[in-house]
Amino acid sequence: GVLNRTHSEQHNGGLSGQLTWFAARRATRNQFTAGAAYDRSGVGFQQSTELGYLNPDRSVTGVGAFADGVTGGTVDGVPYDTRVDLDGFMHTWSAYATDTLAIGQAVHVTLSGRYNSTTIHNRDHINPGGGPGSLDGDSVFGRFNPAAGVTFNPSRAVNVYLGYSEGSRAPTSIELGCADANQPCKLPNAMAGDPPLDQVVTRTWEGGVRGGTAPRSPMSWHVGVFLAENHRDILFVASRQTGFGYFRNFGETRRQGIELGVNGRLGRVTAGSGYTYLDATYQSAETVDGSRNSTNDAALQGSKGLEGTIDIRPGDHVPLSPRHLLKAFADLDATSKLSLDLGLVAVSSSYARGNENNQHRADGTYYLGPGTSPGYAVVNAGAHYQLTARLQVLAQIDNLFDRRYDTAAQLGPTGFTDIGTFIARPLPAINGAFPVQHATFFAPGAPRTLWAGTRVTF
Repeated sequence: GVLNRTHSEQHNGGLSGQLTWFAARRATRNQFTAGAAYDRSGVGFQQSTELGYLNPDRSVTGVGAFADGVTGGTVDGVPYDTRVDLDGFMHTWSAYATDTLAIGQAVHVTLSGRYNSTTIHNRDHINPGGGPGSLDGDSVFGRFNPAAGVTFNPSRAVNVYLGYSEGSRAPTSIELGCADANQPCKLPNAMAGDPPLDQVVTRTWEGGVRGGTAPRSPMSWHVGVFLAENHRDILFVASRQTGFGYFRNFGETRRQGIELGVNGRLGRVTAGSGYTYLDATYQSAETVDGSRNSTNDAALQGSKGLEGTIDIRPGDHVPLSPRHLLKAFADLDATSKLSLDLGLVAVSSSYARGNENNQHRADGTYYLGPGTSPGYAVVNAGAHYQLTARLQVLAQIDNLFDRRYDTAAQLGPTGFTDIGTFIARPLPAINGAFPVQHATFFAPGAPRTLWAGTRVTF
């Protein structure tokens, strides 16, 4: 066994300011806003690995040998070293402006833009100074992101909207620290020197119809569609020379779908619901690590349970992205001071991380588990009592019926049997290499939780 120890510390701060001007002339009205912002983020990350013995209770007793390139021995003739001691500093300067022009009472046109300049400084405390094996590096990213939208009110009760926007994000310090195809790594085990990555650019279209926008309307509703494409998205891909991987800009991913919602009030009861259909897919082909997947290239050739890769095809669904999401709520004003609320969150199944090609199938011997996390529904309840105009007492029960559910899944190796016994080599060797059993690991949802508190407003 091994004892992995990590420590991270992050500090964020910033400031911003803006000015707004109003102008009116006959049938048009104009509102212009301009501003600037500065954000600073610093993160420190340290990691060490100690070798040890696995005990019957699944704890690990360290033996004082570390993956430090010296005391931990070698792996395939290479010193075993997974240490990381990295500080990353990110500075972002932004300038933005937006202008909304009202044409008559029915049409509003909005144009806006934001320029971001991001500087990332990575400092390696194990191999400082740059060069091979060093995480030191300075990267600068800048981009102007435009947006435009128009709304049309054919009546006071209906609003039609259409918009387009662009957004971008700079690579993170960790992504930059593992982006070299010649020095691949296995996160979070280790990092290597970093060639530059490009920013991820998202282009989004959205449109729809909203109703019940008039003041004092007893019901509101909306129907919308959206399409967002990430260009030069960042993905942890497999090296074609080794079983390791690295981050790189690989192509496009797409998220498109439909949003429906309705809210209304009848007497003392306010209720509503919202539904989202999400189709999240890869739009570019890529090869990624598939060692835990039953359809990796080695398994298809008869070497099951060993390392291998899988191919992502355009149209494959992105893991951990459920297609259906439903939320509903009902609030009751029991008295002038007491209100009760009930909520429902329902989520459909999604593919597990490691099943990017959506083809994993359990065989009961080498590969266990479905490769997906099942759908679930959770009910929450709460109450609020207004003691005074400024003081409120509240109570909340999350997961009212104590439902057992899983929020995500990931494929990974397991050395334990169904009865909890550890077996290091449960399967016969294939050409001198011992296969490993792989299973679907689940992230359990929180059990029933009760909490109470007070809220004070000033």
